[in-house]
Amino acid sequence: MNTTHIHEVIFLVQDNDGVFTEEGLNNAIAEKMGADVHFVACSGVPFPKEEALAFLIERDKVLVNNEGKVEVHPTMKMCDSHTR
Repeated sequence: MNTTHIHEVIFLVQDNDGVFTEEGLNNAIAEKMGADVHFVACSGVPFPKEEALAFLIERDKVLVNNEGKVEVHPTMKMCDSHTR
């Protein structure tokens, strides 16, 4: 299993803010990180790419706008240890 930190998805959204639909984001994740990628968060347990968007929305890291595009949530904060 290919595992990476969920912040990589946040970086992908930041770099392409307002470009991806939900499906497009999943496709971009698979293309960039592999179809079998699982993510871990600071809290630990790996989860599949299909759950990444819901995870980030639930934590106010990203949102889906009125046009159905994924963008960074305006109040998004990231752990200092995971900034670029």
